[in-house]
Amino acid sequence: MLRPIVAVARFITFAAVALWDHPELRQRLQEDDDMIEPFAQEVRRYYAFFPFVAAVVRDDFDWQGYRFPKNTRVLLDLYGTNRDRRTWIDPEAFRPERFKQWNGSAYNFITQGGGDYYRNHRCPGEWITIELAKVGTTALTRMMRYAVPDQDMSISINRFPMVPRSRFLIENVASLIPVREETAPEATYDLIGKQLQSNERGIRKEH
Repeated sequence: MLRPIVAVARFITFAAVALWDHPELRQRLQEDDDMIEPFAQEVRRYYAFFPFVAAVVRDDFDWQGYRFPKNTRVLLDLYGTNRDRRTWIDPEAFRPERFKQWNGSAYNFITQGGGDYYRNHRCPGEWITIELAKVGTTALTRMMRYAVPDQDMSISINRFPMVPRSRFLIENVASLIPVREETAPEATYDLIGKQLQSNERGIRKEH
């Protein structure tokens, strides 16, 4: 369970970084439910917390003029594929809107591996990661108010997994959730639960 927990924690941290880098997006995310998923997806594309994943060739094969002998260790370039100019327009820019027109390919957006979940090298828990990233984005934009103190936000792609040097610190955190009879934690959990239920209904409708 450690790996998916680390992945989700990193993506929520990077969502906070993206909101800090692009404060103009906060109001849009507060007002437009249809922006939550494109934002979460762009966070996953732009801040690929692992630059590559490794695998071992099972059987000899040739691909585009290259020979891959059995038992050869190979690396799948996650960072480079997610920023390939042949696939993404202006890939170095953070633009959540791009995912409103994304074709859903299993091979050009490979933050958690590529191909089919059942047969290829792709994380079967990816959809859970996406939903939790959406809930995290909702919490950051609609459930709390906070200040960001001075800190070192530099991100090195040489660190695995990637994370801001300061880990992203916040202060003066205040809840934006109206609290009546419930305690603050209970009210927060209730709102998060409603968000998850809404996301689940959306997944069932799509499938």
